[in-house]
Amino acid sequence: MLSNYITEVKERVESRKDIDIKERNELVDLASKKLGESFEIYRWNANINGIVVQLLTNSFHLYDFWVENWYAAPRSHTVLPHGYLYAVMGVRGYKPSAYYNSETKTAIFINTEYYGQCKSWALGIAADILEAQHNIHSIHGSCAVVGGKGIVIIAPTGTGKSTHLWGLLKLSTGKILSDDWIFLQYKKGLAMADISEKKFYLRTDMVKSFPELKPLFERCKCENVANDDFTAFANARAILNPEWIAGPDKFVDRAVIKAAILLRRDNKSPAEARLSPDEAIEILEEGKSQVLAGAGGKIGSFKNEPYYNPYMMVKRLDAQRRFFRQLFDAAPCRILNTGVESVEATQERIRKILMEA
Repeated sequence: MLSNYITEVKERVESRKDIDIKERNELVDLASKKLGESFEIYRWNANINGIVVQLLTNSFHLYDFWVENWYAAPRSHTVLPHGYLYAVMGVRGYKPSAYYNSETKTAIFINTEYYGQCKSWALGIAADILEAQHNIHSIHGSCAVVGGKGIVIIAPTGTGKSTHLWGLLKLSTGKILSDDWIFLQYKKGLAMADISEKKFYLRTDMVKSFPELKPLFERCKCENVANDDFTAFANARAILNPEWIAGPDKFVDRAVIKAAILLRRDNKSPAEARLSPDEAIEILEEGKSQVLAGAGGKIGSFKNEPYYNPYMMVKRLDAQRRFFRQLFDAAPCRILNTGVESVEATQERIRKILMEA
């Protein structure tokens, strides 16, 4: 591995996303004081779909992954951040925690340098601004293009979203847009998806299903890989350049979505079902999913996360309903059950859906 950093906190920490201005200012003062105690201050502006989010931290690990992960904002004193993410370590008397104030688009992380939550909250800050000010829809999902047709896969973690995305990439006309998050604009009845990140933050245990990724991960910056074993810890991660996977021609930054897939995993639902927009939205609003490593909470228990999106900083459910209706009007939705048939059988269903789109 190029590097491997072991964080003390290895999952999402307790958070509050509705703090008021007074508490926001107190926490920013606390973070600023801690940052001022040494010369080890890292600051970098990320360009997330045109939104500039600035990281201020005393953790080199977070700074290192942040710079690796995002496109750079223009370097000019006239380009000011739209949002801020403070992340400070070594604050006495505080347990690991995270806070957000939507009015000032400010997040504050205390005593955690697990990059997964930092990355997701940066996307959430950008989404908060893009949704409210620019009518742009943010989706926690993966996206591929096959034969020029885009497909978005929206699903709880652990149901096979990444597995089936990478399976589509193996097709001769298959290309990848995003493994985790896309920005959507709806114009003239079309759903147009854009990328969110420069590089992908991937679970390294994917090598179980895709052993060809192992030599690529060995050249990456990694987080929490135990004993040099990519499969030892379920939430170990690597920052990977998607162009390494199959070359730059297999990576795209924009797609027109023609099909939408929801995934679930149980032993009783049918393998495939067509969903009306209302039915799909109802499933997404319930957002029932099982807690896996890294998500925070008791592993194996069930929780409800609307739209399978833990990144939403402000839950504007009416806006989400409107956005998803536009998506499903443009791209008919089906739900597949990965718990009742093989990976190969489900992959064949997805390919057939794309052929008919």
